[in-house]
Amino acid sequence: MSALVQRNAAARVTELLASFRVVLLGGARQTGKTTLARELLDLPGHAWFSFDDEAVLARAEDDPVGFVDALPRPAAVDEFQRAGRGFLLAVKQAADRDRARGQLLLTGSTNYLADKGLSETLAGRAGRLLLWPLSMGERLGVRETFLDLLFESTRWPGRFEPLPRAELISTLLEGGYPEIVTEGLAGRQRRNWFEAYVHDVVSREALRPIAEVRLEAELRKLLRLLAARTGQELVVAGVAGDAEVGRETASNYVTLLEALHLVTLLPAWSTNITNRAKRRPKVVVVDTGLAADLCGLGEQAFSLTANGTAAGALFETFVITEVFKQATWSERSVDLSYFRDRDGAEVDLIVEDRRSGELAGLEIKLTSTPTARHAKHLVMLRDKLGSRFTTGLVIHAGSQVLPLGDRIWAVPVSALWRSDV
Repeated sequence: MSALVQRNAAARVTELLASFRVVLLGGARQTGKTTLARELLDLPGHAWFSFDDEAVLARAEDDPVGFVDALPRPAAVDEFQRAGRGFLLAVKQAADRDRARGQLLLTGSTNYLADKGLSETLAGRAGRLLLWPLSMGERLGVRETFLDLLFESTRWPGRFEPLPRAELISTLLEGGYPEIVTEGLAGRQRRNWFEAYVHDVVSREALRPIAEVRLEAELRKLLRLLAARTGQELVVAGVAGDAEVGRETASNYVTLLEALHLVTLLPAWSTNITNRAKRRPKVVVVDTGLAADLCGLGEQAFSLTANGTAAGALFETFVITEVFKQATWSERSVDLSYFRDRDGAEVDLIVEDRRSGELAGLEIKLTSTPTARHAKHLVMLRDKLGSRFTTGLVIHAGSQVLPLGDRIWAVPVSALWRSDV
């Protein structure tokens, strides 16, 4: 694969730069934020600054107003969150004086939105976008339209080229971090990369004074425990028990790992169709390669003799994160959640259109032979929601496209990277 991958979020960042005075581009380390920013802005070297450079950071901390005022326009600042609120207040003041759009592009690898103070500082002045690891479409060189078409029931089921099982397994284990994909890292090289990556993120970011967390070993252990639970309902007390830490400490660790974009929490769907719905979120590792490495999973996890639980969770994580990625550039604004009630009825992913209120449901099954029983909870949801329910899909690992009822189909996982319009 070429070392240069076209990012599908690029057009969205360009749109934000044309609409806002400041743009905040967030995402985990090594997802390609700096590369994307350089491609879009094409600025000279003197217009680029990184707060990973301690000398530059010291200047910004000592005199944030003077630092921001001296920046050329446009300019880009990497790892902006390291300078704290004083820097953002200086950015706010500068943006209030000069209302020109596209002045500053700030990239950061911790979730500034988790800090209410930082988030509110630039309210109304900044556009925001989260850059995920590479999507499958980006790896193939196409812009996916899955979310754009999801609510158009007449466009389903469609025609899709199935992904061979061996290629699917390889994709899940590799993940989407650009360096791993473009360099084709595998085996020990890939394991070394992930080990260094986790160490770098945890030691450089987590142990800085952004939260009351000091013990790197405990944090790494909890990350592994969350990886073993990816795609599952998050029960903090259970994680705390396995990690041998207090519940409050475990909760703080989860918050920090989410802020570092190593995990994300998929909320429970807020609904009044039943009073038996659960309210805990699901925990999802942001990259299947990272999750597999943390759990020590290889191709053997997908063998016929394996129990399939870990492989199924990895497949579900893949589908959920692919939809999260597409949501950053889709023409539709959507909210993502899941549904599960106390009787065990569960829909793995709920996609809700923010404007129309229309809803689609996805069941995610690591099977090559989907059947009607895989869609029973989609049927339940359709019957309760009526016309508001537009589409139900059973995403599976096989090649078949099957009708499973009114507005419900089984489609191969390759439907996620459909690119028709």
